[in-house]
Amino acid sequence: MMNNKLIPINGLWYKIKRFFKNIFLHKKSFNVNQEPSIEIKEKNDNFIFTNDLKNKFETEHKKQILANKLLCGEIGPSELDEQEIDEMTEYFKKDIQNIDNELLRIKQHILYMQKELKK
Repeated sequence: MMNNKLIPINGLWYKIKRFFKNIFLHKKSFNVNQEPSIEIKEKNDNFIFTNDLKNKFETEHKKQILANKLLCGEIGPSELDEQEIDEMTEYFKKDIQNIDNELLRIKQHILYMQKELKK
């Protein structure tokens, strides 16, 4: 028997479910002579955005794998081409900057804790 409950449409799970349902299940066809509706354009924009995001994550993952291989000594810098060397240089510069920022944050936290203990 079905329960006569209202489905909350402002909940997080409902929105996630609706998002994936719109992506995977609904394929609308339209006449070639007819201009695509705003809804279809928005879905295409969302699809392009998700593809761009997916590509970005894939390239970042490939850079991480390559950087780990370099750090572990599995490959040497002489085995990389110019583009890969440039990518790894930028990757390690960002990584060093992130480590510096984290160390600075930890140092400030320690100084704060020392100050609180002296009170």
